[in-house]
Amino acid sequence: MQSNMTDLPTGVIVPVFTPLTESGNVDEAAFRRLIKRCLAAGVDSIFVGGSAGMGPMLTDAQWECAVATAVEEVGTKARLLVGIISTSTQLAVERIGVSRRLGSRHIVVTPTFYISLSRDAELLSHFEACRDATDQEMIIYNIPSCIHSVISPAVFRTAVERGWTHAIKESSGDRGYFSQILSIGKELGVSVLQGNEPDIAWGLRAGASGIVPVCANCEPETFVRSYQAAKRGDFHAADVIQKRIDHVRDVLLIGDHNWISGLSCGLAALGIGQGRPLLPLQPVGAERKALIYDLLAAGVPA
Repeated sequence: MQSNMTDLPTGVIVPVFTPLTESGNVDEAAFRRLIKRCLAAGVDSIFVGGSAGMGPMLTDAQWECAVATAVEEVGTKARLLVGIISTSTQLAVERIGVSRRLGSRHIVVTPTFYISLSRDAELLSHFEACRDATDQEMIIYNIPSCIHSVISPAVFRTAVERGWTHAIKESSGDRGYFSQILSIGKELGVSVLQGNEPDIAWGLRAGASGIVPVCANCEPETFVRSYQAAKRGDFHAADVIQKRIDHVRDVLLIGDHNWISGLSCGLAALGIGQGRPLLPLQPVGAERKALIYDLLAAGVPA
């Protein structure tokens, strides 16, 4: 089906973490607190089941519970985006169907992974099948560090020109590539979202429609300020705020631990969740945990 919506995603989009209980169920109470916290900070959209939400790692039951909880909690207060990250088109279409049944109006679709895609025809066939499966607004998602394939500029252009999508989340960290995608987005009037945190200020200055920062789970106010500064043309302020973004990212996500482990630890420091990611990921060590707790105990700078 062709999308019948023109509600382009812009602003600050938080790819929310999925807190779990010790028994492995979705911690619905903690998840709701996280979503409420982000909305109270003034973010524009909540993105559930993405990379930060461990979407492809969750069981079908966990994933469905997370989506249903987010649909109910977000309601009409903001956009809700649902991640569709699967190893085959067939599995992606199944999850699209579930997300639609649960009431999601927006989906975020990556290329399939494990068997990496290397041809434009493969990428186009996947996005076409996902588009034909629903009338939801489909955002395509380039994250080669996880998927190990790249949505070429030609594929992006074709997907937009055929009416399959009106937006792309771009998380490669390749400024040259991002600039190519942004040029196409400006030409065709669609949203290009910056998903690489070190490039937040740079991407907004270049003309990105919005940002999708992992660390906004723990400090959404900083990213709202960054976007608002860029929107009013105060790129000096955005550059200053970028220094805070870089510091938070360095403490939270960078080190000898997996970045998801750092994120879950940061949220636990805020009283959200148990601080334990899904196996086989391991919790952060004591030294890094102390740094993360100290960072978040200090609060957001004025």
